[in-house]
Amino acid sequence: MAGTFALLPKVPGSMPLRAVESLRAAQVRLEMALEHGLRENTEAQTQASAQAAKVFAHQLVVLRVELTEAAIHAADLAPMEQAWEQLRTQLAKHGITAASVAATRALGKQAEALSTEVMLAVDERLERLHLWLKVLGAALLLTLLVAVRALFKQRQQLRQSLHRASDELGAGDWQEAVQTLRDERAGAPSAFDAFAVGMENALGQSERRWHALAELSADWYWETDAQGAFKWLSQQPSFLTDQAWTAEDVLGRRIDQVPFFRPPSQGWHAFSEHQARQLAFRDLEFQVSARRGNRLMWVSFSGRPQLDAQGAFLGYEGVGRDITERRDGQERLVSSEQRWSMMVGLASDWYWESDTEHRMLPLRPELRARYGALFEAVEGRTLWDVYRNALTTEEWAEHRADIASHRPFRHLELEVALSDDKPMMWMSISGIPRFDAQKRFRGYHGVGKDITAHKEAERLLLRHNDTLARAVEERTLELQKVNLDLDAFARQLAHELRTPITHIQGLSSLLQSRLSSRISREETELLGLQVQASKQMLATVEALMSLARSSIAPMPSDPVDLTALALQCIAELPPTERKAPVRWQVQPGLRVMGSAAALKIVLTNLLGNAAKFTRGSASPVVSIEGELSGSGQWRIGVNDNGVGFPPEKAEQLFRPFARLHSQEEYAGTGIGLTIVQRIIERHGGSIVAQQAPGGGARFEWTLPNAEAAQRAATSDIARAA
Repeated sequence: MAGTFALLPKVPGSMPLRAVESLRAAQVRLEMALEHGLRENTEAQTQASAQAAKVFAHQLVVLRVELTEAAIHAADLAPMEQAWEQLRTQLAKHGITAASVAATRALGKQAEALSTEVMLAVDERLERLHLWLKVLGAALLLTLLVAVRALFKQRQQLRQSLHRASDELGAGDWQEAVQTLRDERAGAPSAFDAFAVGMENALGQSERRWHALAELSADWYWETDAQGAFKWLSQQPSFLTDQAWTAEDVLGRRIDQVPFFRPPSQGWHAFSEHQARQLAFRDLEFQVSARRGNRLMWVSFSGRPQLDAQGAFLGYEGVGRDITERRDGQERLVSSEQRWSMMVGLASDWYWESDTEHRMLPLRPELRARYGALFEAVEGRTLWDVYRNALTTEEWAEHRADIASHRPFRHLELEVALSDDKPMMWMSISGIPRFDAQKRFRGYHGVGKDITAHKEAERLLLRHNDTLARAVEERTLELQKVNLDLDAFARQLAHELRTPITHIQGLSSLLQSRLSSRISREETELLGLQVQASKQMLATVEALMSLARSSIAPMPSDPVDLTALALQCIAELPPTERKAPVRWQVQPGLRVMGSAAALKIVLTNLLGNAAKFTRGSASPVVSIEGELSGSGQWRIGVNDNGVGFPPEKAEQLFRPFARLHSQEEYAGTGIGLTIVQRIIERHGGSIVAQQAPGGGARFEWTLPNAEAAQRAATSDIARAA
């Protein structure tokens, strides 16, 4: 056995082989990365090649450690390490070349040779270990045969000694049997001595133990004569000592003649007939007129007839106990049970119990008359066997998993059929597991309630809700039709306004170009103002159309990469004259749920405003950032360090045509932020304008999180499936 434990540390493990295989996999990955890098000289391929080289170097170090711990010498490892150092130096100096790819393939061949070498070393060590184990097994088998032979001889001697001791015990001479065990030793000298001493103590003290058992199992011992009168008491009973009575008040009298004993539940006559037939009785309870505090005392008697050697009746002998505390506890328990039953009856319709296999136990008699039909079919069976269609298969599986784990459950609603001629009944049951004093599971118990009326009211409420939902849907369709009519009217109005405005703009431009040499400078300026006014009016009409479309246009809810959309909007912003170019800061990873087209309008307005109001800044910075709130929504912020606005006028920014700056300073229609607010609100979010720290403006708005929405949708689909 010691040799086996000595050989165990030398058993070759699988770690060197795994390390070699991991090294070969890393070499293949490095070779593929370098080949791709040679074909496609991109930054991503360069990073992939560097990562593959790092993994190969790590696996080479791991292999060196595993071979050292396993005490395996691999001659091919050192050349391979040198080749790797050369390849790494070449990669560091010249990058990915055809020579480095060829060197990587050479490393693959070295890795294959090294793998073969390690496998041969492991196989050789296993063969040596198998030989040692065979030799050791033969030695252990020989030792075991010698020990078995010795044990067989010892067992024969032990059997003979025990037979002799058994014969002497049968003859009644247990002292001689003990001496035989001491004289006839087998095995260790103390083995039979210890057995003999234990046997002597057990037999020598049996009588003492019997007396101790009689004294400890009861409060007192008593005897009567053939006429049933008490003739002996082992000690003063508690009902005597508590009242300063003595044994003389009891001795010489039958129990029915003792004045302070009240008759048992069956009466004195039945008790006397029982004694006349010389039958034993057990735990016969009597109430004693003596009082302990404010409580009456109770005693319990157990007795059996006493016969002489010829079988003649000599009287009764038995024990007595003071059971006042137990009876008081029983009365308190009964009172508590009554209160508990009353509370259960008021809180529910019935109480139920099940066994360890979750089969329903019979109802109480008073409940069977009221709910007998409900449980007649389920008594002795499980709910899912009888009322299989009351829940779906998945709901029954979930409920059975709960009770299999002994978890409580509440308000399990079942729709059951009492009979063919009666309507369906709804019941709600709740239960908790029952355990005994040893924490062993004994089943479930709980309460049930008839909720048919509640379900009927719920059904009526759902029907009313359906009617209300249909009415709302019809009203919604009417409103949608009105919105469509308004949209058509707005489009027609815009068309009717756009045509004359365009004509005015064109005629003004034509007059300005034709009469530029014949009219005064003041008249030229007036024509220019007319052209500018017509352009502003046309822009206002287009803005009003955009505002109308933002209120009725459909808003699909799809995942949107807000980061990419913001970069696209920045690239499409028109150039403006400014002191310095804007430094844009866009947070990556902003993925929201919404309409990409509508959100592009939002970003175009907000980023365009930020660029417009920072054109006078020496170092303008505009950033878009976001963070996830506790409710799973994105809180997006667009910040700039431009001219800003007074905080008390923040609400005016979202009103149509509300301007805080003159048209000459910052051109615009004054309706862009109103469109932004409509689009954000139709996405289920909100937007506020704030003064940015250090000056400038901050527009903060909320949108749903795309990843959270996708997880919720996946969960809903899985739940529906």
